[in-house]
Amino acid sequence: MSPLREKFERELKIRGRSERTVHAYVASVYALTKYHRKSPDLISDEEIRNWLLHRLTVRKLSASSLNVAVNAIRSFHRYVLGRDPAAAVTALPHCKRATKRAEVYALTEIAALLAAAPAGRDRAFLTTVYGCGLRLDEARHLQLADLDVPRMQLRVRRGKGAKERVLPLAMTLLELLRAYWRSDRAHRPGYFADEPKNAWLFQGQRSGQPLSKGTAQNIYVRAVVVSGIKRKKGLHTLRHSFATHLLEGAVEITAVKQMLGHTSLTTTSRYLHVTAGRLARIVSPLELLPAVSTPAASANPSAPTP
Repeated sequence: MSPLREKFERELKIRGRSERTVHAYVASVYALTKYHRKSPDLISDEEIRNWLLHRLTVRKLSASSLNVAVNAIRSFHRYVLGRDPAAAVTALPHCKRATKRAEVYALTEIAALLAAAPAGRDRAFLTTVYGCGLRLDEARHLQLADLDVPRMQLRVRRGKGAKERVLPLAMTLLELLRAYWRSDRAHRPGYFADEPKNAWLFQGQRSGQPLSKGTAQNIYVRAVVVSGIKRKKGLHTLRHSFATHLLEGAVEITAVKQMLGHTSLTTTSRYLHVTAGRLARIVSPLELLPAVSTPAASANPSAPTP
């Protein structure tokens, strides 16, 4: 490992960056050095912008991916090279992201999807993802210790940006998880013998491993196919649906922001969909104006004649 990379990883870790962020940032700086074939401390801002343009126009990367690279290089310049943060921001601007409406399922579609999943692990997993609005990695890495039954809460420890949060635990979900856990233990005796409180809630095929990403996505796809509903992208659609249904149920957007683990309300506001049902309930401000009597047109000699 080069001294620059070692220092970069150290600086990110002592600032509390998540393992995923450290990996992504180091990979971005490495990709930059590989493209220009020289040390990152010798690459100019102009060369960095040319590299970003290449990733945008040739490799067709999204604005989100480009912004990860920009943030990585800004951090490298600031923490490793000691560069002024304001100068780095000016030299390496963010790429504007297109505003996209998140796809969501209707409540009837969610009910059909969950009912179509086989009882046990599959239904428990999908119900947990939707019922708590979890990201894929958050759901995969839940442990038994994350269930606070006396307080009916679920603790999410693998949140984005290494942020923990606490969510309400519905009784229906708790009962479903209990039934799944008993069934799973009965089919695999001794599998959870060691430190059961630290066991993964959704076990993978190998002992001591959580459910894999591929298996998790396959659980979702199979349930969609069996339910007969129209598929709307991947498992993350359940998180979008969770947020939208809360807002449509008149839950305050600040509470939804907290439950999703968002840093900014701007991110949460993308779930404020204007559906046909909401449009029908909107009253025009014209209907709110008080009735005011007006003089007849004939009483006004200056009134124009039709």
